[in-house]
Amino acid sequence: MSAKDYYSINNKHSKNNFNTQVQLSRIFFIGLVLLIAPALFLSSGPILTQSGGNVSDQLAYGVTALPQPNDNSTLIKVRASEALFEPAAGLSNVFGPDGLFPFDNFTCADALTCGVSAGENAKFVGTFDKANVNNLTSYEATYTSPITYGPHQIAGHEYKITLTDVNWNSPNSSLPTEQPQFAALTNNVGFDQIQHGASYVDRSDVPQLSNLAFLYGHAQVTDITNGNNTVVAEDVFTHVMVGHVMDEQAFYQDLRDEALSPNFVFLFAINIPDDTELPGVGSLTAEQAQSYTPLESDPSLDNSPQIDYPVSIPEPRDETMDDIEEPEGAQSTTWPVANSEQPLLFTFLVYQDTNIKVQ
Repeated sequence: MSAKDYYSINNKHSKNNFNTQVQLSRIFFIGLVLLIAPALFLSSGPILTQSGGNVSDQLAYGVTALPQPNDNSTLIKVRASEALFEPAAGLSNVFGPDGLFPFDNFTCADALTCGVSAGENAKFVGTFDKANVNNLTSYEATYTSPITYGPHQIAGHEYKITLTDVNWNSPNSSLPTEQPQFAALTNNVGFDQIQHGASYVDRSDVPQLSNLAFLYGHAQVTDITNGNNTVVAEDVFTHVMVGHVMDEQAFYQDLRDEALSPNFVFLFAINIPDDTELPGVGSLTAEQAQSYTPLESDPSLDNSPQIDYPVSIPEPRDETMDDIEEPEGAQSTTWPVANSEQPLLFTFLVYQDTNIKVQ
C-alpha cells in the first residue's frame, strides 16, 4: 500500500471520528437545553431575598436575584413567618409604665430586641400592587397575643388581621389627618422607599428602613382561636413595610445602603379610641389619642428630610434639569388612629423569616 493510499484511508477514519464526535456533542447540548429550559422559562419572577439566603431558590427561577434597570415589575408577593410581638415603636413606649398599656410583659421599648413570640403559627401572606393600580393589594396576617387587655385581645388567643382598604383616613376617623406627600404619590402602596429614622419620611422614632414595599390602610381583626371566627375590630389603621434596617451613618456619609438586618415584614394594626376609658390613662380626646403615633415632639412632623435644599444638578446636566426643591407637602404627619367606634388595639408585629418575589 502506497503512502498516498494509507493517508487517504486514515483521513477518512479521522473524518468519520470527527463527525461522530460532533453528533454526540449536539445530542449532549440538546439534552442539556431540555434539562435546564423549565428553570429558565417557566418561572413567574425572581425571588429578591430570603432571610436564610437560600441561593437554590433564586437559581430555580433562572433569573438574577435583583431587579434590573428599567424593571417594569408592578407586583411584590411576600410570605413570612416567625413573628415577634413588639412592645412599642421607639420612643412612643406604648406598653411602658407611663404608656397606654402599663404592663410588665416587656422590659424595654426597643422595636427590634424586646419582642416576645407571636406564636408558632404566625404567618404573613401579602401582595403589593404598585400604587394599587389593579386593586390587587392584599394581606392576611396571623399571630397569637401574649397579653390581655379586653375581650378583643386575650393572651393565648390566635388572631387574623385582614387588609380592607388602602385609604389614609377612614370615613369613621375621629380626627382625619393630612396624608403625607410620599404616600399620596403612590396611592398608599409604594416600592423602594426609604422612611423613618433620620430620613424624616414618616415618624423618626424608629430606625431608618429601606423598604422594598410599603402600604397604609385599614384592616379587620378576627379571633380565629380553635376554629372560632369572631370579628373583634372592623376598621383599624394599618401600616406594613417589607424591608431592612439601614446603617444610617453609612447612608448619610457615603450614600450607601448597608443593611443592619435581613428583610423583615413590619406590621402595625392600631386603634386608640377617643372618649373611651383606657387602662392607665383614662379618657382621651382624639388629638390626645393620636399623640402616640408619633409623639408630638417627633421632629419629622415639623421638618423636611434632612437635605440641604435646593439640590443643584451639576454641569452639563443642569441645562436639561432644574434644581431639586424642598417638598411642597409634608412627608410626615400624625397617623389617624383614633376611631371611637372601634376597640383599643396596638399590635406591632415583626415577621423575621421573609420570602419575597417580584413579578
